[in-house]
Amino acid sequence: MVFVLSLVLCAIAGGPAERWWDGRVEASLDRQPARKAEWVKALEAAPENLRPELAYLVEFLPDPDLADLEPDSLIENARLAREARAAVKWGRTLPEDVYLDAVLPHCSVTEKRDPMRREFKDKYLTLVKDLPTPGAAGLKINEVLFKDFGVTYNTRRLRTDQNSKETIAQGMATCTGLSVMLVEACRAVGVPARVAGIHSWPVRGGNHTWVEIWDSGAWHYVGAAEPDEKGLNHAWFTGDAAKAVKGEPRNAIWAVTYRATGEHFPLAWNPRAKLNGENVTDRYTRPIADSRPRLMVETKQGGTRVEAKVVALDAATGETLLEGTSLGPTADINLHLQAHVEAGKEAFVVARYGAKASSAWVKVEADKVVRLNLDEPAMD
Repeated sequence: MVFVLSLVLCAIAGGPAERWWDGRVEASLDRQPARKAEWVKALEAAPENLRPELAYLVEFLPDPDLADLEPDSLIENARLAREARAAVKWGRTLPEDVYLDAVLPHCSVTEKRDPMRREFKDKYLTLVKDLPTPGAAGLKINEVLFKDFGVTYNTRRLRTDQNSKETIAQGMATCTGLSVMLVEACRAVGVPARVAGIHSWPVRGGNHTWVEIWDSGAWHYVGAAEPDEKGLNHAWFTGDAAKAVKGEPRNAIWAVTYRATGEHFPLAWNPRAKLNGENVTDRYTRPIADSRPRLMVETKQGGTRVEAKVVALDAATGETLLEGTSLGPTADINLHLQAHVEAGKEAFVVARYGAKASSAWVKVEADKVVRLNLDEPAMD
């Protein structure tokens, strides 16, 4: 009798709430048993029109987010993404897989989750919504974003993987923090964007991060906070990227994906992190116009890069091999005053900055970075 009564009451109440998601979402929720009931309750109550977005987000939700993120914040993220897509000129033509993986996601890498999607959408949607393509919109955002918030490149930032709020609070970031901020601002206005980069440049070392923007059926690269008047696929690292090695994960070029790919982006700042990624080296490698090694010069004073006058002379003939100004603290740490020289060339390099000078003798067999310290006496 009690059983029959309970069935009647359930029928009157409309029965249990519908679990509209599939087994892949259910399996994802099972990764965090302690919070599953909370997530289930939120998903059951979520607006029906957001179900495709929420299913995708939860299926591939990173473990830390499944444990710590508030479900309502993910629902809000999905709503804002859907609104932006509906508002922009190119929104209807975006392939669904591109929208889901590169507009919708609430995160880029391992940054602290403290979103600015709403703020960026409110600030920039009107600016770009009538532009013809996502590429044009992404370029416009890159042109104004960092100026608007007073953010520059600087190695004195507190963290590598800063989120946008941390970067704005400090007024500075390095390539990863700048890229995270640009990706978040682009996604906020319906521009498909994702972080890309390399763990270590072949031969000379050093990691770098940049942004890929989807346009005209393909991915294109830009340097965050480094707008180029030539548009997409123009950056100082183009030549370095051409030398990437697809078969060596640390020397290959990767793009971060939200979806699982079976491969992981090898993070320089957090080697243990399992960040979904795609090896995109083939899109960057190309014949190199000048295959000779590069002589590169960096000058520091007090541990900070300075703009010093530099000259490099051929040790045998006295011919000038390189002359110019070394790059200061707001230029990417991987970018240097440089010149191609013949392999095996020996050179004398000297830098002058105010009353100080520093020098070094070098032999250039492969790409070579000469690091001059103005706090040390110059060589005779």
